[in-house]
Amino acid sequence: MTIPRRSTLRRLALALAAGSTALSAPAVLAQAQPARPMFDKPIRLVVPYSAGGGTDILARHVAERLRTRIGQSVVVDNKPGANGVIGTDIVAKSAPDGTTIVLVVNTHLLNPLLMKQLPYDTFKDLTPITKVATSPMVVVVNADLPATTVKDVGALIKKAPDKASYGSSENMTRLVGAMFVRSQGASDAVHVPYKGGAPLMADVAAGSTTIGVTSILTARPFITSGKLRPIAVTGPKRTDALPNVPTMVEEGAPEVVASTDYTLYAPAATPRAILDRLQKEISEVVNSPEMVRILADQAATPGGASVADTDLQVKKDFQFWQKVVADVGLKAE
Repeated sequence: MTIPRRSTLRRLALALAAGSTALSAPAVLAQAQPARPMFDKPIRLVVPYSAGGGTDILARHVAERLRTRIGQSVVVDNKPGANGVIGTDIVAKSAPDGTTIVLVVNTHLLNPLLMKQLPYDTFKDLTPITKVATSPMVVVVNADLPATTVKDVGALIKKAPDKASYGSSENMTRLVGAMFVRSQGASDAVHVPYKGGAPLMADVAAGSTTIGVTSILTARPFITSGKLRPIAVTGPKRTDALPNVPTMVEEGAPEVVASTDYTLYAPAATPRAILDRLQKEISEVVNSPEMVRILADQAATPGGASVADTDLQVKKDFQFWQKVVADVGLKAE
């Protein structure tokens, strides 16, 4: 029997190792493959407000990460107008297969209270998937306005109510704007509607509109550039995103407390299994460390509750807004 030389044994060991690596490569590659797409066509994520606004910014963050997670194309489609009704109606009338969904704010629940006619039934034609995030709003004025506090702004409005105005991008900001001027005894201020938060902020920055109420997501670029001055936030406590800005409670208006909920909806007949899968994937996205940091920087906290829990919360929210609308005295138009 001939004993192989040491060099020969080494070559055999290397060959075996190489063969083992080659045999295991397919398994490694298989693990690296993206997730199987949920659907056979892209997901259309409708944003019923203008590009550049808080909802649009959030939708694009979610779409990018959801696309990576499920291996599925997710396209954000802005369809602004009519307080979000135009874009929401598209989804309400879409095929209930999970590929067309809409991201709305609280105005979705306010529209049936403040609009006499809607092309869809808010509760029968759409169903909630999950809340994506919650964030306080911010009240802003032109940086050159001689007012640094809520009381300063209130005094200016009362001094010249015919020249004072407050803008809104949809019914949610309209309601909070009405709550603000009412808290300052200046209900005569003129309401100016806009198709989105970005154009509203641009006009407040230009001095065309006196007061703007919007998400911190939308206002922040204008605040950072020095074009807008934040007067107060509408959350129950201060936010780390604007730590030096007081709450309306601190400013003596405890009745002006409201937050923006960003909620995803699908057509009402969408199968529950699809809703649950979408909710699970979106919850994983918004509660990932990266998204938690992104949301925190914009004063938002992640959502992701189950479909059932979200449905119950939406019903409670509607009852809350019914009371607020009645208290402020807004009527359907």
